[in-house]
Amino acid sequence: MNKIQKIGVSAFIVKGNKLLIVKRSKDETFLAEFYEIPGGKIEFSESPAEALIREVKEETNLDIKVIKPYSTFSYISSNGEKHTIDIQYIVEAIGSLENITLSHEHDEYAWITKEEVDNFKFSEQMKDVIVKGFEEF
Repeated sequence: MNKIQKIGVSAFIVKGNKLLIVKRSKDETFLAEFYEIPGGKIEFSESPAEALIREVKEETNLDIKVIKPYSTFSYISSNGEKHTIDIQYIVEAIGSLENITLSHEHDEYAWITKEEVDNFKFSEQMKDVIVKGFEEF
């Protein structure tokens, strides 16, 4: 059995008092149709900041500046072969937040307040880091 460890990064992007969330495609094999904050896996030789800037651009077409990490979590895939560590960052958008174009990995997006978090389907870990991110503002 090959065991793999990956590192992911996620971006807490706000507009006013609202957070950008994206809904995973129904075709995704992991957490299909769950909401999350934009992000993805770090590629070999990439820094976490470089990966986050690239992933946010690929997933939303937004440009960002990475400010600081604020939380982490990890999980093991259901088959026990992949361990992922995810680092969440507070980021600042560069330019307009009105030109969001989603990649094929996501079906829709929303801007939500802290009070609206319970209205969306998140993993428990993602919900926890979103609540923690709102506490940073």
